[in-house]
Amino acid sequence: MDRLRTFGIVAHIDAGKTTLTERILFDAGAQGWIGSVDDGTAAMDWMPAERARGISITAAASRVQWGRHVMQVVDTPGHIDFVAEVERCLHVLDGVVVLLDGIRGVESQTEAVWEQAGSRGLPRLVFVNKLDREGADFAAVVAEMAERLACRPVPVVVPLFDDAGAFAGLGDALGGRVQWFAGKPPSAVAERITAELLAAHERVVEAVADRDDSVFADALAGRRIAADRLRRLLRAEFLAGRLVPVLCGAALWNRGVDWLLDAVVDYLPAPVEMPRQGLWATPDAGDPAAPFCAFVFKVQHVDAATWNFVRVIRGSFGVGDVWVRGRGGASGTCATLWVVQADRHTDVERAEPGQIVVLPGEFALRTGDSICAPSAPLVLPAPKFPAPVLAMVFEPERAEDRPRLAQSLRELAVDDPTLRVDVDRDRLLVRGMGELHLEIVADLAKARAGVAFHCSRPQVDRRETVEWVGHGEAEVRALVAGAECAAVCEVEVRPAPGLGPAAVLDDVGGPAAAAVVAELGLLAAAGLRVGAMHDLVVVVQRAECSAREPNLPLLEQAATKALEQAIAAACPCDLEPWVVFEAWCPEEGAPVVLADLAARGAEVEAVAAGRLGARVGGRAPLASMLGYVTKLRSITRGRGRVDLRPAGLRPVRRQA
Repeated sequence: MDRLRTFGIVAHIDAGKTTLTERILFDAGAQGWIGSVDDGTAAMDWMPAERARGISITAAASRVQWGRHVMQVVDTPGHIDFVAEVERCLHVLDGVVVLLDGIRGVESQTEAVWEQAGSRGLPRLVFVNKLDREGADFAAVVAEMAERLACRPVPVVVPLFDDAGAFAGLGDALGGRVQWFAGKPPSAVAERITAELLAAHERVVEAVADRDDSVFADALAGRRIAADRLRRLLRAEFLAGRLVPVLCGAALWNRGVDWLLDAVVDYLPAPVEMPRQGLWATPDAGDPAAPFCAFVFKVQHVDAATWNFVRVIRGSFGVGDVWVRGRGGASGTCATLWVVQADRHTDVERAEPGQIVVLPGEFALRTGDSICAPSAPLVLPAPKFPAPVLAMVFEPERAEDRPRLAQSLRELAVDDPTLRVDVDRDRLLVRGMGELHLEIVADLAKARAGVAFHCSRPQVDRRETVEWVGHGEAEVRALVAGAECAAVCEVEVRPAPGLGPAAVLDDVGGPAAAAVVAELGLLAAAGLRVGAMHDLVVVVQRAECSAREPNLPLLEQAATKALEQAIAAACPCDLEPWVVFEAWCPEEGAPVVLADLAARGAEVEAVAAGRLGARVGGRAPLASMLGYVTKLRSITRGRGRVDLRPAGLRPVRRQA
């Protein structure tokens, strides 16, 4: 386990994640060709929809050997609509490599994945990519990191340039090594390169000396600090979250990828070094002799098979072993176990702690489940996913195709925790994270179901909440087995900003109240969609039944009426999703862009000029930003772009 590195590659869309992963596979000898995203030959983008669109839609895992170390690499999507793929992968990773575009620098989704990884305490290496492109500026990107990501970046690999200013090599700031892409640096630039490497070395020493007095003393005395010593001290600071090592290169031309893999070995932690938090807070985590326990972090239907991706947390798991689901219900015997490289797989006999494997088969497992030895069932902490924000109706051309389409959509919902599929008055209502998300779901459903259907225009999926505290009380009487039975329920609803999906609490105890809270699904019983009530708490203050045993149907009726009364008394209102936007445009086009955003009800928070033109940031209702990408390109003559990411819910503005 001390030679295992499990990491993900995360970034904003188009930063080059899949291109980098393809080079890693080639350099490590896992495949004999270099896949291309543009040509549709990338092994990690194996889905037809990914190759057709040139973007990553699903996370793909692979295992490679680098020297004496084994690396488990996960390539994640960069588009915000596929946040669930990133979230569930981060739940089982030990670190991440954050990719930055050398031209665009820190982008909105970069900030989002940086925060996601940071909230889990995952160490984050940074690789500045695309330094071969015109307009790339390594120093500017590093400065932007410090400002926008609130971290202390320390370049450990720096770019080197020839006399014409072209990206021509890499320099090791710790040991002074040079990797020149075409032979050796010419003598005309050797002196400049030596000075640049010395300056980079001094910056590393300065960062380490702030925490280590012996380094500070040696630096004052003019003694050069050995590379191994600097690396050891840097690693300690990195794992403590105080420094961020930064590397660089050009993944398309395989520049700097080998040094990045060396840095993964040198800096990222092995499972035995992970802090006791998250999955690794499990008792005896990492112990191969402990009772088996693994976490199911992804379920995916591939053709006619179901792939259950698991990471072993403790014990070992192999062919012939019996397992049970930690929360009960499912069990099975491991007939086959795979190690995968994207959509290809290799049979293995056994998996040890820390390893990622696939358990193939339909076992009714879901993302977030735990599978364990029957003697020691355990429920591991699961990731939480945001609620969908857009809804679309899928209507088959022929009524008899509805069951087949519905089944395909339900399978897709198993694969994607942020996808919701409901039947609303005989309509198939599909909820997702954005316009692109729903477009791809439609493409996947057509390919899987093989039936023709139409999709409505996407509509914003609103939520409901209350503005005040409200009370409700109801009594229901009925004849039960020849005797009159009465059920009484009293509830209170309270606003709870920021809570998320509504919570139901039992404030009085007793079997009747427990039945209302645990069994009835109080919100659904009141005729309200379970996921629609948001930012409120329902407190069951009284629940009584005159019968000896609680009569659930009568309690349900009483709870329904009481809840309806309470919500009506608490001034119900609608919530709508908002987004954070970041738009770029030519500086001369900024006034037109600002006027258009004002017409959409946007709240502009910042306008700044930079290397790439004007940057406009702020917040806006999602409904007003539907189709904005097309409009922005139109008013900027194709030179504008925008990034959107969720920013929670706000009350719907009342019309004046």
